[in-house]
Amino acid sequence: MKETTKRVILILSFALILAALAVMLPLLFRKGMTKPVSDVPLTVITPEPKTEEDDVVMRTPVPTPVHIVATPTPVYPEKAVTILVNGAPLFAVAGREVADQLVRIYLDECARENLSDNTVLLTASIDAELSTVPADGSAEYVEFDVAINRLRKNRLLIPVRRTVARVDAVVETPAPQTEHTALLPEGARMFRRFGVASRTLVYIETLYKGGLAVSETETLRTPVQTGIAQYTLVGAYRLPDKFDPSDPTVEEGEAGPAPASLSFAAPIRGRITRKFGLATGSMCYGVDYAAAPGTRVVAPEAGTIIFLGKRPGLGFVIEIRHDEGFVSRLSFGENAVPTDLVLEKHVKKGEAVAVLPETEGAKESILHYELLIDGIPYNPLFYLPAA
Repeated sequence: MKETTKRVILILSFALILAALAVMLPLLFRKGMTKPVSDVPLTVITPEPKTEEDDVVMRTPVPTPVHIVATPTPVYPEKAVTILVNGAPLFAVAGREVADQLVRIYLDECARENLSDNTVLLTASIDAELSTVPADGSAEYVEFDVAINRLRKNRLLIPVRRTVARVDAVVETPAPQTEHTALLPEGARMFRRFGVASRTLVYIETLYKGGLAVSETETLRTPVQTGIAQYTLVGAYRLPDKFDPSDPTVEEGEAGPAPASLSFAAPIRGRITRKFGLATGSMCYGVDYAAAPGTRVVAPEAGTIIFLGKRPGLGFVIEIRHDEGFVSRLSFGENAVPTDLVLEKHVKKGEAVAVLPETEGAKESILHYELLIDGIPYNPLFYLPAA
């Protein structure tokens, strides 16, 4: 027990000594290193007066440091080439095959630009000197899609020269012609011939450069249709002042061309109730015959049936075309006409073509007969034998 107590007392004493040293040592160290302020000699520095040179130096700005950053050399594909247009670099692409494909597609698009149904491409070529060289980093590298879009937007980057032929149809209408004639009553008009416009195909070659038309040349004219002027007859015939309609020997109208080989006969046996002309106050372009219903109507001369049907103001009509421009027109009014004729049927002179139909409330029916020569009605009695 005594030894244990001694050891405890010894350890506690040693701990107290260490604690005392920990407090005293810093105080002793600070006292030895620090001197009183009064013991340190003081030096007073008086500033020198500023000169003009010092002022300039102070007002001169301090230069800003420049940071130089080196631009890295672009990295191109191994086979990249630069396209040169007339020796000047355009841009770089992945290789010569890509450059060839780019130019082919671009040239084809330019060649077909704005072609229509009436235009034909004659020639198309690059209007510049094109070449390729290995890419050296001096030209911008672009992908195929970017390159073709740049060319599409600016046709002057690689100008294309092309020639296009255009076919235009020139239509010209001849001035109409008018003739006054006594063959028609005053105030009447007849279109002897309808007008037809002339048509001419004109071939024009247009030269384009860089997408712009620079010249246009007419190379050929080919007429495809000859123009025909409209020809109109204007009536000038008036009833003579001393005309006596009761005189059976006096006929109105002018005699037309004499037929060379035709001999006309009356189309029906009946009495004449109205003659050609203005004697009754209104123009009659033929002869009216009255006959009993069922009377045969015959062809005045041999010919071909060219019309069967109704015409305004005439009713049912049969037209027979003879030689030398003569046409017989037989009109039956609004009555039904029994006939077995067909179009293009050839009939002989005197052959029956119909029978005179009945007219309600009348003992006789009327047949109206006109004789036309080249489309103009003439007095049929000038061509029929005397009754």
